[in-house]
Amino acid sequence: MVRRSTQEPDEEGRDGGFSRWNTHFSTVVNVTLLGTELRLSQDPKSLHLGTTVWDASIVLAKWLERNARKGELSREKLRGKAVLELGAGMGLAGFACALLGARVMLTDTAAVLPLLARNYEANLSPAALRSSGSELAGAVGPVEVRELDWFQPEQVAAAGGPYDFILAADCVYNEALVDTLLRVVLALSNKRTTVVVANELRSDAVQERFRTAFEHHFVIKRVPRAKLDAVHQHPSIDILLLRRRSTPVQAL
Repeated sequence: MVRRSTQEPDEEGRDGGFSRWNTHFSTVVNVTLLGTELRLSQDPKSLHLGTTVWDASIVLAKWLERNARKGELSREKLRGKAVLELGAGMGLAGFACALLGARVMLTDTAAVLPLLARNYEANLSPAALRSSGSELAGAVGPVEVRELDWFQPEQVAAAGGPYDFILAADCVYNEALVDTLLRVVLALSNKRTTVVVANELRSDAVQERFRTAFEHHFVIKRVPRAKLDAVHQHPSIDILLLRRRSTPVQAL
């Protein structure tokens, strides 16, 4: 369960009645996920968007929790698999995959890494699990925190791949980032990769740009709301599953 915060409209004034589970004003976000209490630090003084636990990552993590027993990203499907989270921020979605037994690479820009690493060390590192007496100490998948600036080709190449799963939670908020995100995803995936994108609708133009660019290379399927967590969902937040096309197609 994640405690809701006060109402906060987005930058375009859309959906001012959206009672958010978190805002950037708090320093700590407490999340119960897969039976584990996570205490995530964030920086309300930072000007960087990545130092906040955004609602799309909460919706994504809770969807993973709800479908842990069966589904395309169930515990059975994730255990031992390689998962990359792009723009991981405070790491919540990637932490969910680690709790399900995946091998997780959390990535973001250099400005975000110290707080992201701190959240990992405080919550899911072997030392943190031992000190908490968690029964999950031997079941949580390994986690690595790495710098990955999408605009630095050498960092993209160093990230390796292809990955079994790629996560991107609330990374689609600016038209200028769409083509770069697409290049990174293509570089780190193959036809067997499942890409999971959690988007909060802030701009119709941005979402249309994303769909137009990605549909050329990927089949896109929206997760039905009936499969999302009953509490942690909202009409403005979608989870999309993307799989590479055998052959790229012209813009649809």
